[in-house]
Amino acid sequence: MMAALLLFACATVRTNDEAGVRAAMANFMDALNKLDAPRISAAFAEDATAFFPVAQAQRAEGRAAIDAVFQRYIAGQNGKTTNIVPHDMTVQTSGDLALVTFQVPGGSTARRTSCSNAPADAG
Repeated sequence: MMAALLLFACATVRTNDEAGVRAAMANFMDALNKLDAPRISAAFAEDATAFFPVAQAQRAEGRAAIDAVFQRYIAGQNGKTTNIVPHDMTVQTSGDLALVTFQVPGGSTARRTSCSNAPADAG
């Protein structure tokens, strides 16, 4: 299973809207499970930073570097989709920041955390 994604900047959601954050996470998880590279990429801002502790030691800085990690993951799946289902998801918002935590039972790193920051033009 894919390494944990610990930090990301969402490209399209207003983070003070919990329902919007949950919808963005659901869309991202659906894209990840379907190995949909364009939708995975669209979830990240150009200046996003992500940490994949199992996939690589250093953090990925910028959408292109994050895309490269997901491309390796997708290639390694050999077309086999996944069924990663977040459990016990919590969303905390403060201004233009949102913190999403959830569990993935049976994963190599069971706890996942995502943090997003609304782009300046989001509203």
